[in-house]
Amino acid sequence: MIRDKLMKSMIIKTMIKKGKADLKKLDDESRSAVSVSEELLKKIVSDARDTEYGKKYDFAGIKSVEDYKKKVPFSRYDDYAPYIERMIKNGEENLITPEPVLHYALSSGSVGVPKHIPVTKKTLDLYCSYTCNNVFASMDEYYRNITGHSFPAGKGLYALEAKPMYLPNGVPKGPISATTLQPVKKYLKYIFSSPLPVVFPEGHMNMKYLKIRYALQERDLAFMIGAFMTAMVDLMTYAQANWEMIVEDIAEGKINEDIEMPDKLRAELESKLKPDVNRALELKKEFDAGFDTPIMPRIWKKMSWICAIGTGGFAMYTEKMRQYSGDIPIHFHTYAASEALMATARYPEEKEFVLVPDSGFYEFIPVDAEDQETTYTIGQLEKGRDYELILTNTSGFYRYKLEDVIRVTGFHGEAPKITFVYRKNQMISIAGEKTNEESVRWAVEQFSRETGCAVSDYSIFADTDAAPGRYVVLIEPEKLIPEEKLESYRNVIEAKLAIANPSFGSKIKNNVLGKTAINIEQLETYALYRDLMYQKGISSNQLKPVRVIDTPVKEKFFFKLTEKY
Repeated sequence: MIRDKLMKSMIIKTMIKKGKADLKKLDDESRSAVSVSEELLKKIVSDARDTEYGKKYDFAGIKSVEDYKKKVPFSRYDDYAPYIERMIKNGEENLITPEPVLHYALSSGSVGVPKHIPVTKKTLDLYCSYTCNNVFASMDEYYRNITGHSFPAGKGLYALEAKPMYLPNGVPKGPISATTLQPVKKYLKYIFSSPLPVVFPEGHMNMKYLKIRYALQERDLAFMIGAFMTAMVDLMTYAQANWEMIVEDIAEGKINEDIEMPDKLRAELESKLKPDVNRALELKKEFDAGFDTPIMPRIWKKMSWICAIGTGGFAMYTEKMRQYSGDIPIHFHTYAASEALMATARYPEEKEFVLVPDSGFYEFIPVDAEDQETTYTIGQLEKGRDYELILTNTSGFYRYKLEDVIRVTGFHGEAPKITFVYRKNQMISIAGEKTNEESVRWAVEQFSRETGCAVSDYSIFADTDAAPGRYVVLIEPEKLIPEEKLESYRNVIEAKLAIANPSFGSKIKNNVLGKTAINIEQLETYALYRDLMYQKGISSNQLKPVRVIDTPVKEKFFFKLTEKY
């Protein structure tokens, strides 16, 4: 036990030390972000000049940023798909990147065909730093500024899943965490509450039960870390609904017999469990007291921080999480995609992200510009303006259109501070009105304030079968809504959408768009959808909120679970 405590303390101190060095590097490079960015582009182009892609676009002849813009076209995944297929099937190298591909991140493509995003060591290292070490360092910095000492060296709940998956050629695929954690696998038992078979799951099992069961047994749990706030809320909601079963299992030192998992794994895990009646009694006392006050500080006295992406479209889940967590500080993690980790929250509770200067070369197209071909670089950005982000990463993608729109909120040195606004391919436009995710989010927030209807989740659907076409807003309330309120609620949400997007309002007024419909979803509809996606093999690391009903599968699911009044 003493050895375990010493190892836990030593590992966390090591992560903090490495993270501090990385944060200093971020701060230093941010002061000269323009030159760091340009030097990175030169290195990327020079290193890749002899690749097949580099020869095609004359990388050897590129001497400046302007040369790069002139010679290399914008790209999308389909431009790389033939190269990636050759890399995976034939083991060909030096096609789009000169570096060995150590991992393929899986990302959903159009019509459901998975994209295989190549990931090199440089990109993996960035993920390792900014999703782990830097968070520990940032929280250490936070607590030292407030209390004079660091946060407790307790274990943490690891909400991600690092399921090991491999391509036929032996290269890992799937969640990037599965590859970044492998080199430190033997140390994870000292810092995570979950045993290794839960961190690296194989076979189908109830991951919510296992993660929260081991976390609840850990009296000195000090932090929670995950990808998206949705997964964190799902765990706490599961704990709230099933605490009696879990507390009994902790008292008896067992895995509940009704929990689905491989028999061999059940036997392995139960052989290492011991009854803990005292911990069970502690938990029962606090759960019996109810959830009117935040439960997490009561069941985990050392809980010091939470880390998950919880801004933008995840904001309502952050508010739900605070019902459980109270004043425990939240680090909003990173702004990232399968293609690159692009920005990081420099401080806890900060809802804007510093663009990491050495994570890629970035170009920006103002969304309000008539010219959608001319790009700006980081030294030309304006605070308060929205831009489409164009990425050149360190793993073989060049001038890649992510379809993300970001807003510049300020600067950290020369590095822009940004917030994610919306995805261009998640925009609803029946008659040219172009309603984006930010507009819908604002409208729902205002709807909730005006009506007093607490919203658990929401989506929007373009009903083009109606004449004229119309919007359908799907809302899952926290409590059932009386039928007599539906029409007034419909009026409010339509009015708020009209304010958020004047073009929508104009087209409603002129009958170009039909009357907006409001569908009330059954309680727990969105949680059920996530559970079904988990069962289909989609990692909780990648499952984002459904904001646009844009596939027949989603349409069938959500409309089937609409309340029948």
